[in-house]
Amino acid sequence: MIPAIQYHRIARLSVLRTKLRWLMRLRWIAGALCLLASPFSRLITNPPTEWVWIGFIGVVILVFNAALTFADRCHAALYHNLRPLHLFAAIQILLDLTCLTALVVLTGGLTSPILGFYVFHMVFASLLLPRVWAYAAASASILLLALGLALSEKWPADINEYLSVIGWVITLSVTVYISDRIASTLYRRERARLRKNQRLRQLANMLRTQQDAMIQHEKMAAMGRLAAGVAHEINNPLASMDGALQLMERNPEKLPSASTIRALRDQVRRIQETVRELTAFAHPNKGTCEEVLLSSVVAGSLKMLQFDHRLRDCRVETDLPDSTGLACVAPRVLQQVLMNLVLNALDAVAETPEPVITLRTRREGEWCIIEIVDNGCGIPQEKLQDIFEPFFTTKPVGAGTGLGLSISQSLIREQGGAIEVASQPGAGTTFRITIPASSTR
Repeated sequence: MIPAIQYHRIARLSVLRTKLRWLMRLRWIAGALCLLASPFSRLITNPPTEWVWIGFIGVVILVFNAALTFADRCHAALYHNLRPLHLFAAIQILLDLTCLTALVVLTGGLTSPILGFYVFHMVFASLLLPRVWAYAAASASILLLALGLALSEKWPADINEYLSVIGWVITLSVTVYISDRIASTLYRRERARLRKNQRLRQLANMLRTQQDAMIQHEKMAAMGRLAAGVAHEINNPLASMDGALQLMERNPEKLPSASTIRALRDQVRRIQETVRELTAFAHPNKGTCEEVLLSSVVAGSLKMLQFDHRLRDCRVETDLPDSTGLACVAPRVLQQVLMNLVLNALDAVAETPEPVITLRTRREGEWCIIEIVDNGCGIPQEKLQDIFEPFFTTKPVGAGTGLGLSISQSLIREQGGAIEVASQPGAGTTFRITIPASSTR
C-alpha cells in the first residue's frame, strides 16, 4: 500500500501539473489581448502615448511565457518533485504580478479597470502554492502595487482612495483564504481518488490471478478426465518397444534390423508427440492472438480428445472445410474451450443409445462460427439461462466443478467472440462459438 504522505504528494503533483499548464495557456491569451488592445488603450491612458507600453508588456508576457513553455517541455523532472514545481509556479505568479502591476499603473492606478485582476492571481497562488507561499504572493501584490503607485506619483490622495486600498487588501486576503480552503478540499478528493484507483487495481489483479488459477484448474481437471486414455496411448507404444527389446535381449549376438530400429523410433516419436500435446495444453500461458486455420485448431482439439475412451464409443462427425479460413484467436484458448464443450457433450450423451457428436465450422462475413452439437439429454429451459454462471452445474454432485462453461465464456469474450447455446430436453444441445475472422483468407 502507498503511505498517506505519498498519496498527498501524488495528489498535489497531479493537480499542479494540470493547473500550471492551464495557467500557461491563459497567459498566451492575456499577452495577445494586451497587443490587440494597446491601440485602443489611448482612449483611457493619460498621456495617450502610454498605449505603446501596454503593447510592450504584451510582448514581454508572450516572450517569458514562451520561455516557461520551453522549460516545461524540456525539463520533465519538474513534475516529479513538489519543491521545484512550487518554485516554478512561484516564479510564474511573481512575473504575472509584475506585469499586471505595470498595466494597472499605466491604465489609471487605483482607478484602473483591471485592478480586480489581482484576485485571479490570488486564486492561482492558492491552487499552485503552499499556504504560506500564497499569503506571500498576496503580500508581494501589495508591495508591487505600492511601489508602482509611488514611482508613478499616483499614491492615494484622500480618505476615499485609502479606504479603496484597504478594501482591496482585505479582498486579496479573503480570496487567498477561501481559495486555500477550496484547494485543500480538491487535494483531499484527489487523494481519495488515488486510493480508490489503487484499490481497484489491486482487486483487478487479484481477480485476474484467481481467474488464471481457475482456468489452469479446469485444464488440470480435463487432463484428469483424460488420464486413463493418456495412459493407454503411452502404454501401447511402450508395449511394442518392450517386445522389440525382449527379442534383442534373447539374441544379443544378432544386431537389430533396420526395420526394428525404425519401429522403435516410431514408437518413441508417438510417445513424444503425446507428451508434447499434453504439455502444450497444460501450460499456464494462454498464448497470444494470431491468425490460425480454424479447421486445423478444431481438428487438433479432437486429436487431444482421442485419449478419452468414451470418444471411441461415440460417433463423431466433422464438417471442417478449409473455406472457413483464418480466425484471429489464441489457439490454446480455443483448444481449451473446445475440449470443455466436447467433454460436456460426452457427459450429455452417456445414456444415449446411439451417441453422436458433430463439430462443424463455417464463415459468416467477418466472423468464424464453430458449432458443437450432441444428441444427448439436453438442458431444461429453466436452467438454460444459468449454465454460464460460476459453480452452476446440471451434473450430479461431485461430477463437475460448475466452472467449465463460465471460464469458456470468459475466454471467448477475451478473444472478442461470444458463446451461445440452444437446447431441448431429450433432443440434444448445440453450442455456437463466434470468433473474429481474419481479413486474409
